[in-house]
Amino acid sequence: MNPQVDNSVVTTTVTLISALVLLAAVLFMGASLIGVIGDIPLDDGSRKQAAILERIKPVSQVSFEQPKPVVAVQLSGKEVYDKVCAACHVAGTLGAPKVGDKAAWEPRLAQGMDTLVNHALNGIRAMPAKGGDPSLTEGNMKDAIVYMLGESGIKVEAAPAEATTPAPTAAAPTPPPAPAESN
Repeated sequence: MNPQVDNSVVTTTVTLISALVLLAAVLFMGASLIGVIGDIPLDDGSRKQAAILERIKPVSQVSFEQPKPVVAVQLSGKEVYDKVCAACHVAGTLGAPKVGDKAAWEPRLAQGMDTLVNHALNGIRAMPAKGGDPSLTEGNMKDAIVYMLGESGIKVEAAPAEATTPAPTAAAPTPPPAPAESN
């Protein structure tokens, strides 16, 4: 036989076998893929329904129930100071008198303890009412002021504060400010 014909028969045979092997590999991968796809549960629309409900849910609800009365928690002067007052009175933010600066606190105390408490409750200049925490009571504010004055070296007699003091009460006269010490 002719060598050219032998070469063509070999080439054709190798090509045919390679094509069959490639076809078998493709069929095997296709069968594997169908097996994996068959394990995935069909979508019953529940995820789509949940997404729709999430998008259209109400922003708020109307309730006609009477709110439960708030129980006032009695905090110590230091606790109120740490929770609210320290934010401004440590650094003297926006003109707040610094704790420990006796000279800054004495003129304020000279106006009277009632005035200091009133300013703390209702706000003054840049200070918000109740230091920005509406849950605090008058007693909490007074205890915090007494604490800050004590930390500044000014001793003030503090009457025990009530947990809730919605109505103004008669206050005891405040002692005159102590003379400034010179170093």
